[in-house]
Amino acid sequence: MILILFTWLALQTPVAAATMMSSRSVTEPLPFSNPALNLKGTIRPLPGDRLQMVTITVGDEPMLAEVRRFRLVSAGGAHYEPIAVGGGDDLILPLDVLPAGREVGEILPSEAIIALTRTSSSSVMLEAGARATLAFVFELPEGAVLRCLRLPDGSELAVGR
Repeated sequence: MILILFTWLALQTPVAAATMMSSRSVTEPLPFSNPALNLKGTIRPLPGDRLQMVTITVGDEPMLAEVRRFRLVSAGGAHYEPIAVGGGDDLILPLDVLPAGREVGEILPSEAIIALTRTSSSSVMLEAGARATLAFVFELPEGAVLRCLRLPDGSELAVGR
């Protein structure tokens, strides 16, 4: 019941203002590790796809949202959901490795805290403190031209290819 309430509240909570920091195509395999979960590996795109890392900074208010509501939008209108997220380029964690019901947190150099919690097989909640840096990794077709990152509240941040 608490988990359902937590998810419902997150869907009702507006996302704090955010600023686009960078958007870049990742040309090399993307390593990740999390000693608390005893995980280490590499994220690689499928043939014909590429990885895109989009980094934003949270505004002055904390943020609570379902991770898959952050969507990368192409110029043609296609939407892509994140496959990994973390507090920076070198702090990412693939969403599919998060255990159900488990919270994984990071304390960032800015002293902001982010936490990821898998609430179901298809839902991961993201809590981010004020001024936290968030890096999202997306997998998309190699030739996709990007338009924006759509935030859970519907606002958009422009991105480059």
